[in-house]
Amino acid sequence: MKQYIYADGVENVSLAGGMVRMDLFHYAGGPGEGQHDLPREVDQQLVLPPAAFMRAFESMQRFVAELEKNGVIKRQAVSAAAPAHQAVSPNFE
Repeated sequence: MKQYIYADGVENVSLAGGMVRMDLFHYAGGPGEGQHDLPREVDQQLVLPPAAFMRAFESMQRFVAELEKNGVIKRQAVSAAAPAHQAVSPNFE
């Protein structure tokens, strides 16, 4: 039997014990509430060896390119005024 896991997004990605850990969240709240106003609740964690994480990342990059090609999504241009990305974890510096 297949098991499906639903998540509204990824709250955090970290490296601990040699494994990549992705905290999955869902929006908490009742029907009719604005989704982005709701608090996020981390309720699951996806744990992958680094090699598996890289394969998943590459697969997602190919899928994003396909979605862009088909017009399903469109990337927003990065503003020149936008601050440069800064590492928030010493694991990714």
